[in-house]
Parts: sequence; C-alpha cells; structure tokens
Amino acid sequence: MPYILDLQNVTLDYLVAFCLGILFSVTINAEAQAFVAQILGDVRSSDKTRFHFNAFRHLDILGTIAFFIAGFGWPRNVDVDTSKFKHPRLYSVIVQCSGPAANFILASIVSSFCLIVEQFSIDSRMFKIVLGVNLMMAVSNLLPFPPLALGKIPATIIPERYKRFKKTFFQVSPYLLATLLFLERSSQIGIVNYFLVPIFSPVFGFFTKSYTFG
Repeated sequence: MPYILDLQNVTLDYLVAFCLGILFSVTINAEAQAFVAQILGDVRSSDKTRFHFNAFRHLDILGTIAFFIAGFGWPRNVDVDTSKFKHPRLYSVIVQCSGPAANFILASIVSSFCLIVEQFSIDSRMFKIVLGVNLMMAVSNLLPFPPLALGKIPATIIPERYKRFKKTFFQVSPYLLATLLFLERSSQIGIVNYFLVPIFSPVFGFFTKSYTFG
C-alpha cells in the first residue's frame, strides 16, 4: 500500500507532505459533511463549531494515530442534528457519504495540478503525497467499519429501541478499529487491507496513471 509511513526511513520533506495531506483530508472531509448537513436542513444561527476550516480542530486523536499506522484515518465527528432533516435516514446517509466524495474531488484537483506542474519540469512529489493521502482517506471511508463514513450508516437503520447498544457500540468502535490496525501493522497480517486493496488499487491507478509513485 502506498503512503503508509515508514518511520525508520522517512525523510523530512516526506513527513511534512504526509502531515499536510492529513490536515487537508480531514478538513475537507469534515467541512463537506457540515456543508451538506446545512443544505439538507440542519441550519443554525451560529455554526462556528462546524465551519472554521481549522484543521487541528477536526483532528480525532485515534483517527490521526491511524494515519501513521495504516495510512488512513478519520476526522472528529461532525455535529449533525438529524431531527432537522425532512428525511432523517436518507439525509444522514448523504451527509456521511459527502466526506469521502469531497476527498475524491480534492484528489482530482490535486492530480490535475500535478499534471500541470510536471509540464514545467517541476518536482511534484510533495503534491503527489497529498494526493495519495486524500485517496487513502476517501477509499478507506467506504469500508463498513465504524467510525469510517460507510460504517456509520447502519446507525441510521438500527431501531430506536436499541439506542443504548448503538451508542455504546459507536463509542467503542474507534478503539476497536485502531487496535485492529495496530495489530495488522505489527504482525504484517493483512486484515483490513484484505478489503481495502481491491478497492484502492484500481482507484489509485486511475488517479495516478500519469505518474510514477513511490
């Protein structure tokens, strides 16, 4: 898998670009969810807690650690009031999917920018790393594991009588996923990658077919 950080061989420019990729990816992911939620009806008189474009306020501790362990992670939960939605279940799914969609859009923009830069024989390696991290973020959030975007969708389907179980499960799930990623990295056994690679490889190839990554 590309863009899984090797701390033993990492260079300063690679580390900087990797961290920038994390900040860009979590910011665009979270802000997109907030923006779509507002369009769909979750309008507030003051929305500074969601719209601030301060990347550090969007960082989730476990989600950030996961980036360094597995090459992908997740942002802090976006505050969404589903009671304001006309169709709560459908709109909740749309909001969750808007984050990865925004990452795909940003990756497409960065990919085009890389292509333009390379026409002038300018090294675009830093931008390529940002592109790679964004694609990892986008594709990984399509996996059905909470707290990833697609993994949160079952919460909209579980009946309200299981509200306590649902709350507990989604509180514990980030720790379970972070532990799983750590075990996978330390044991070299592909658990999550078994599901991720078949999705990621063709998408990565499509966005980077003009480049040589490494």
